[in-house]
Amino acid sequence: MVERALRRTVHWVENRWDRARFAVKRRAGWLGTPMILAFHGIAGPDGVWVRGRVLEENGAIGAPPTTSTIQNIRLSIKRYETDEIRKAKVAWRFGEAKGQVVTDEEGYFEFVIPPGADPLEAPWAIVELELIDAPGYDMAPLGAEAWIRVVSDKAEYGVISDIDDTIVKTGAFNFLKHWRTVVANSAESRTAFPGVSEFYRALAKGANGPETHPVFYVSSSPWNLFDLFDRFLTIHEIPRGPMMLKDFGLDKAKWLTGGHDGHKGEMIDQILAACPSLPFLLIGDSGQDDGAIYADAARRYPGRIRQVHIRDVTKGVLKDHITDGIEDLRQSGVTVTLAPTLQAAASAAEKAGYITAGDLLRIENRIGERRAEGSAA
Repeated sequence: MVERALRRTVHWVENRWDRARFAVKRRAGWLGTPMILAFHGIAGPDGVWVRGRVLEENGAIGAPPTTSTIQNIRLSIKRYETDEIRKAKVAWRFGEAKGQVVTDEEGYFEFVIPPGADPLEAPWAIVELELIDAPGYDMAPLGAEAWIRVVSDKAEYGVISDIDDTIVKTGAFNFLKHWRTVVANSAESRTAFPGVSEFYRALAKGANGPETHPVFYVSSSPWNLFDLFDRFLTIHEIPRGPMMLKDFGLDKAKWLTGGHDGHKGEMIDQILAACPSLPFLLIGDSGQDDGAIYADAARRYPGRIRQVHIRDVTKGVLKDHITDGIEDLRQSGVTVTLAPTLQAAASAAEKAGYITAGDLLRIENRIGERRAEGSAA
């Protein structure tokens, strides 16, 4: 009861501060230009899920790359210190269907377009968005596009991957290393682990082209990093896909919008519900709780989790519940790999027919090249 009351009080204070700050900025003429940040959505049997945010443009999103640490820190502070726009009206159109949605107190909007609103062609469809009103702002209507992942009827499986320390080196399990990487670096200067690009492209390709099999990214990193991660995928030629990131903030019910495990589990549920006919391969790392989280998912969805691959970033020092989770997966017949690189994962995927022998050779060669350079992990 005391904790709940404290959360409500702090939430109330935060709201009052935001409103007072907005009033001062408005009177002083300091309000910025509104913008729509549209995230990648998912098409499923229940409709098309769309999510985004309305913010003041502050120069951080889409900023050109720089090698200046000071400039990157400045941009990162701006990225986290966002001025969200509440009660903004966003109109949407998808084929013949259209509607409106209003942003919440953190500037987020979310809606589901009922199925059958428009023919869907894999791998991507587009929902047109338009910001038609932002209370207190002098603005003209502003357009944007939300890209929606449509799964091919030729897809045989899907992939769910973590981001931090799974595809991009961040040191998320070590606070100081994580701060240094996330705050002081741009997308261009972040390092992809060896073989990731080749492995994910091999998993994604199929009978309907290079994006036959969908790849989804689930992370406890905040939505503030969406555009950095999206650019990182493009730079390193890793298949793009919907990112299920986390809301960082305070509300009446919880601090910083809940825990790591709960968020990842809920997002995995949402993805599997959107792709009810597909089995999945799950890829994560040992720095957090991915092994245990994936074991829970396998228990909730018997037979749908075919392989789990964990990058060992803790040099074999695993928490007991993660070790137990990995053992539970193996006992249930799920193929599991635990290794510092993705070489064992690629070998298991090739053995099961998810990638070809040629793909495996390219992945092994790439890992070998990086090992020779002294940066295999």
